[in-house]
Amino acid sequence: MFNMQLVVKKPLKDLPQTFSVKKYDVELDDGRSVIYDICEVFSNTGEISFFVSGFGQKEWPVDCLFDLSSVIEQLPEIIIKVNDRSDFSLDFYEQGIEREVRFAYCGDHYVLTCKSRTDWNPEPDKIRMKKEAVRFLFMNLYNKFIELGNYLCPDLTRNKF
Repeated sequence: MFNMQLVVKKPLKDLPQTFSVKKYDVELDDGRSVIYDICEVFSNTGEISFFVSGFGQKEWPVDCLFDLSSVIEQLPEIIIKVNDRSDFSLDFYEQGIEREVRFAYCGDHYVLTCKSRTDWNPEPDKIRMKKEAVRFLFMNLYNKFIELGNYLCPDLTRNKF
């Protein structure tokens, strides 16, 4: 099974909120800048973890700051592809993790294939998941990201970038 989730170690009400209006440069910044800043808030709490497992590894070496932000920026297109029953890839491109998970639609399920660009080898390198389980996985991650962002840094989640 392949799994991704945001894990909060404390009740949300016990986490510090951030209220600093950030100024973005129209020429230098885009939505990825806002996503990165939200992930930085998550990381700075010390109480939120990005958890990924699968392909023979119970806990991938990922973090909220770099790896989560790279996944979140891919989510809108991925969610559309899952709803359309299309093939797609999820790229963990940050240094240190460097893996790609390809999702090939086949009937009512997806065949996930993991390719490593490091000396780590997935075992197994293929996993089957029901389409609805894949959809739930990505929607759950997206919804938790929005929920945490709206609570911890609402000024950033409301940014129109």
